[in-house]
Amino acid sequence: MHDLAAASAFIERALLLEQLSHNASAVADAYHACMLDPSDPRALALYCRLATPPQAHEMAKDLLVSPFASAAERRLAIAALDQTQVPMVLRRDLPLSVRLTLVQRPGDSIELDGAGPHDRVELLGNAGPQGLVALDCHITRPDSDARRLVLRSASAAQSIEIAAPTVPVQYPTPIRRPRARLWIVMPLKDGGAVLERCLQSVLDNLRRLRGGRLVLVDDGSTQPETQRLLADCARHPGVSVTRTPGSLGFTGAVNHGLRQIGAGPVLLLNSDIWLAQQTLPRLLAHLRDPEVGTVTPLSNNAGSVCLLGPGKPAQMPEPAICEHLAAAAFQNNRGIGVDLPSGNGFAMLISEHCLRTIGPLSGLYDSGYYEEVDFCLRATLRGWRHIAATDCFVGHAGSVTYGAEKRRLATANYRRLVQRFPEYPALYKRFATLDPLAKQRAQLLAATAADWTPEPQNDTPAHPDIGRHILPSPPQGPLVLPLRGAMPAEAQLKQFPRLRMVPENALRACGLSLEPGHNLVAEFDPAAQTLLVSIAKSDTPLVGFSYIGATSANFADFEVELLDILVNRPLKVAGDAVHI
Repeated sequence: MHDLAAASAFIERALLLEQLSHNASAVADAYHACMLDPSDPRALALYCRLATPPQAHEMAKDLLVSPFASAAERRLAIAALDQTQVPMVLRRDLPLSVRLTLVQRPGDSIELDGAGPHDRVELLGNAGPQGLVALDCHITRPDSDARRLVLRSASAAQSIEIAAPTVPVQYPTPIRRPRARLWIVMPLKDGGAVLERCLQSVLDNLRRLRGGRLVLVDDGSTQPETQRLLADCARHPGVSVTRTPGSLGFTGAVNHGLRQIGAGPVLLLNSDIWLAQQTLPRLLAHLRDPEVGTVTPLSNNAGSVCLLGPGKPAQMPEPAICEHLAAAAFQNNRGIGVDLPSGNGFAMLISEHCLRTIGPLSGLYDSGYYEEVDFCLRATLRGWRHIAATDCFVGHAGSVTYGAEKRRLATANYRRLVQRFPEYPALYKRFATLDPLAKQRAQLLAATAADWTPEPQNDTPAHPDIGRHILPSPPQGPLVLPLRGAMPAEAQLKQFPRLRMVPENALRACGLSLEPGHNLVAEFDPAAQTLLVSIAKSDTPLVGFSYIGATSANFADFEVELLDILVNRPLKVAGDAVHI
C-alpha cells in the first residue's frame, strides 16, 4: 500500500517536471514509479511517452500485455517499441481466451493459421516513425483438447498452443476429523533453517495447548532435509503432514489444508514465523466475542499490525527477543483487541463459524498476496469484525528480497482486490491515518527499548536521484513562479516562452525546490485579467501583466522584466534555496 501511494506521487511529480521542461528528471521519476508499482498502467504509459524507444522497449511490452491498461494507454506503447525488435507477438493468457498482440511494420506479411469462427481480430493502433501497426487477436480457448495455431511471417513460422480453460484444482474429499480446540494450517515449501526454527516454536506451543492439532501442507518441497524434518514432525502427537498435487502456491496449499481439518477455529501460519510461548491461548481468548471473525497478532513485519506503524516492516528479532516482546505485549495490553480493516495471513486466527460461512480463500489471485484480505472483506459484508490482538506478538521474517516478480504479483493482486472491493483503499487509508494501534505499539516498544531497537526493513527500490529535486533558473531551466490560487483555463492556454507557474501546493507535495532561491509568488486577478507578481508575505504587487490584448512579444518582454528583477533587486532569501 505504501509503495502504491509513493508510485502515484512520483507520477504526479514526473508530469510536473515534464511541464517544467526537466525531461530527464521526469523520465527518472516515471521509471521509479514503474519500479514501485509494475502493474500501474499510468506509470508504464507515462514512461513510454517520455523515454526514447530503445530505452522504453521492455516497459512498452509490459504495457501492451497489461490486463489493467485501457486501449488508449496500450496504444502509447506502440511508438515506444524498439523498431529493430519488430515484428513480434505478445501473449496475455485470460481465463477463457488468449489475447495475442501482433506488432509489425507497414507492409509486413503476418498470417495466423488456425483461427476459428469465434476468434476475432481488432486493430489496436499504429504509431512511431515507421508507423508500426499493432493488432489484437482474441483466441477462444477450446472446450477440451488444446488448439494449435501457426503465426507466419516473412522470416519464420511460430507455433502457438492454446490450452483449454484451467481445470479447478481437484482437492481430496474432506477428511472427517474430530473437533479440535484449535487447528493450525501451515503451508510450506522447503525453507531450511528458517523453517526448522519456525516448526520448533510451533511444536512447543502445540505441546502446551490441550486439544490443538497441526496440519503441515507440503507444497512441492524438493530438499531432502525438508522431508526428514516433516517426517520427524509427523511423529509428534496431533501433527499430520499432507502434500498437494503439485505446487499450488499459498492459496491452493491453504485450501488443501482446510480440507484436512475438522470442526473448530483455524490458525493460518506462515512457515517463517516465531510463535512465542502462550500465544495460542491468548489469541483464542479474543474469539469469545461472537462478532470477531479473525484475530491477528502484532508483529515486526505484517502490514497494518507492524510495530513501527501500518506498512512499516522491521527486521525479525531473534527468538529470545520475540519471547520478550510477546511477554511485554501480554503484560501491557492484556485483553485489548483493536478493529482492523482486515486480518493478515501470516498468522491469522479464523473463528469456526466465520470459516464455515465464508468458505476457502479465493482463487482469483496470483498466489501469495491479498487472498486473506479478500476473505476478510467478504466476511465483513456478513457482519464479522477483524481485530488486532495487541496482547500477542509473533515474529515474522517475511520476504527479505522483495524482487521485481514478487512486487509485480503483489501490485497486480492489489488491483484485482480493488476491482472487487472499491472501498478498500479508503478503508485502509483511514485506518493508517487514524492509527488506532499507536498507543499499544508505543507501550510495547517502550517496555522493550532496553533490549531491542527495531531495524526498519526497507525493500523499496532506490530512486536514481535524490528525493528532493532542485529546479534551476534560466538559462539552465525555465523560470518557475509559485502560484497562489488558480489560473482560469483561458489564461492557461496563453503560455509564456520560458515562464512556468506552478501551484504552491504542487511544488510542496512533489518535494521540489528552487535554485537559486527566490521569494517571488504569482497570483491571477480574474476580474482584471491580470497576473500579479509580488514578494512572499507582501500584500503589495511588485509588477503586473495584463492578459487583455497581450501579444507574444508582450509575454517575452514580461519574462525579461522578471529576470531583471531577480538579477538586480536584492530579495530576502531564507538559506541557499527556497523550499516551497
